Amino acid sequence: MYLAYNTINRQRHYFIRQTEFIDGVYVSRELMSLGSDPSSYIVYPGGNSFYIHEHVEENLNSQGVIPDYDLLEKIFWPFVRHDIRRSLRGFFSRDGSSRPSVELNAQEEDFIRNHLHPVDRRRYNYLRIGELDQSRLTSIPSRFYRPLAFKSRDELEHLFLDMETRLEPHELSLYVYSFLYLRRFFSEIIAGRMPQGLDPKKLEDFFIREICGLNNDDLFWKGEQKSYDLHPYLIRYVIMFFDYPLASESFLHEHIQDFIAGTRQRFSSFPPKKPAFSQDEASRIMGVTFKNLHSMSKKELTRVFRSRVMKMHPDKGGDHDRFIKLMEIYKTLLKRKI
Repeated sequence: MYLAYNTINRQRHYFIRQTEFIDGVYVSRELMSLGSDPSSYIVYPGGNSFYIHEHVEENLNSQGVIPDYDLLEKIFWPFVRHDIRRSLRGFFSRDGSSRPSVELNAQEEDFIRNHLHPVDRRRYNYLRIGELDQSRLTSIPSRFYRPLAFKSRDELEHLFLDMETRLEPHELSLYVYSFLYLRRFFSEIIAGRMPQGLDPKKLEDFFIREICGLNNDDLFWKGEQKSYDLHPYLIRYVIMFFDYPLASESFLHEHIQDFIAGTRQRFSSFPPKKPAFSQDEASRIMGVTFKNLHSMSKKELTRVFRSRVMKMHPDKGGDHDRFIKLMEIYKTLLKRKI
């Protein structure tokens, strides 16, 4: 059993669903509607205790399901009063990924090796490990993916929806870039660690191609009804990719520091950490008059910066010192617009 939700008349409604194996396919079955307020099924007898109203168990029994009470508590845990969750947090483990690492049985091994979609692997890899370049993750043992075994497409999507809430805004487009494995379409070295330096038009074209391909992938939607339009489960990735640009300040800061740290080992004379720059120098490096730089929005400045990175990055034949200066000028100008 698992908690699912969808939006009805602009209001989120919750359901208890169950994955079943029917005719060789894992499919989802709805067991009970919880309405828009699942907390109404939680009873507080006093102190820091709570229990799930017997009506829920009776309803599930009528569906031929004998629920595990620990699983019911896990389903309703997000709706328990905040003060009680805070008091009981140490007694409840809500993250299935923390299960002991034990060997898989034959059925689990077969499902993970032969039936788990690569996109599900890559989503889980990023959400658990945070690694951007997934070409280096081919040797992960099958038991790492145990929480994904024997789940319908609907249950998997709700699992990922929950995990994705823990991402920071600057990680959203990186997450999409990573699990769609867009780096495989680019030969530049920066594709693995610094994708905001890639050609944005090409990146958008490959994203659209891959997300549409996933929308039409029979293996991915096995057990779930496909959609002629973009499936609602995929719409969120379009929003992540286009509304949260790769060149966010926090992401750039991290990779600027990585780049600078790496050059310390390759160059004996290293530029000062925070060199001053004149307005004329900023205009030359950025390729725009300083007056225009000053009046630009953060989004416009980032667009100019991305264009300059494509031309000036050392991996593309640019000058190392000028590239460092570009990074520092951009970082300084961006801070002034916050």
